[in-house]
Amino acid sequence: MALRPDDWLAGLLGKAVWHVTPSADARRPIVLPTGEPCFIDARLPVSRTEVAARLEDAGFHLVDTGMNFERPTWAAAQSRFSRPAEPGDRAAVEDIARRSFSFSRFHLDPLVSNDTANEIKRQWAGNFFDGARGDGMIVAAVDGRVAGFLQYLLAGDVLTIDLVAVDNRFRGRGLARDMIAFADSLVPGVTILRVGTQLANTPSLRSYMGDNFRLISSSYVFHYHG
Repeated sequence: MALRPDDWLAGLLGKAVWHVTPSADARRPIVLPTGEPCFIDARLPVSRTEVAARLEDAGFHLVDTGMNFERPTWAAAQSRFSRPAEPGDRAAVEDIARRSFSFSRFHLDPLVSNDTANEIKRQWAGNFFDGARGDGMIVAAVDGRVAGFLQYLLAGDVLTIDLVAVDNRFRGRGLARDMIAFADSLVPGVTILRVGTQLANTPSLRSYMGDNFRLISSSYVFHYHG
């Protein structure tokens, strides 16, 4: 297996963190680090059931099924509330991120506290303002108040929505769709929008399918606490 350390997440979980890529050879044993408390995660296509069984035998538990969607950009998309994020938006964005998630893999893991899961999302969004995460961010503002944000990554002609949230006090107004519409025309040369969500997150699944995103892949996410 290939193991990659994650020092940022280790600081939040209080122990060594590794991301593992299981071998394509289902016969190879899974060898885990020993000697210190650790957290390890693994992601694999849902078709890799033989690898999933090996991970479960090694002490991993399934916490999430990720669903990945994409659609072409719409040149004529219209936005009413959205604009690029500014440095002064940081506190509002971090607060929304801290309060707005309940279906992330950390929120779904019973061995991770909600406080820790919320802090992971807060810092994840805040890292954008430090230049440590994301290629851009969009915010939706209502009456001059930041009510949601969309953080994205760029790779060639693909814009991937990395993190998106709307303050629960402003939900039901179409702000997430408005930010996606802004993303449609934001970056020259982008022709594809991609986004991921959790199978457990029914509201997001409905929203993306209603916005003509199509499912392109799905994956299991496993966690190991040692």
